[in-house]
Amino acid sequence: MKWRHVAVVLALALPSARALAGDATIEDFNGTWRGVEVQSSGDDDGLAFTPEDLDVQIRSESGGFSMGWTGFSRDDDGKLVRERSDASFTPTDRPGVFAFEAGAPSLFSRLFADPATGNPLRGETLLWARLAGPTLTVYSLAIDHEGGFALDRYARSLTDQGMSAHYTLRTQNDLVLTVDGRLEAGE
Repeated sequence: MKWRHVAVVLALALPSARALAGDATIEDFNGTWRGVEVQSSGDDDGLAFTPEDLDVQIRSESGGFSMGWTGFSRDDDGKLVRERSDASFTPTDRPGVFAFEAGAPSLFSRLFADPATGNPLRGETLLWARLAGPTLTVYSLAIDHEGGFALDRYARSLTDQGMSAHYTLRTQNDLVLTVDGRLEAGE
């Protein structure tokens, strides 16, 4: 009887075997994930990254999901800064592709109109998500005043140790910044 309780606790604490095998569902990502390791490379403007920068909360809802995380952006002086990002995504007619849901006010809708249908050529940001195998990725695409682009990519993959995170910022085809780390399920 004692071993049965241990098995139930382990089953609730770890991603499902299906998720680790490669065909995860949004439900497999549910929960609060806490960063425990982080490393970065590239142009970080002196911003010291911490494991907490990887923290993410994911909640499945109506076939889609909502998510809260620490995002990175440039301030008016071009310096890299942290910002709280919250967004909801709904399924599209493409399997594994999710559109930004502008329903609730968010940082994205306040700053960039509707990122689900945003037109980067008009200074708006286009935001979408993709679930492929064990990886949930959120993309953000914007075009700057000179016609160059900024593409943020937040990829989070379920692993047998919890979750790995890989963030990249690309501009004008240059890889500007990468942040990698490991997360564990939190409370």
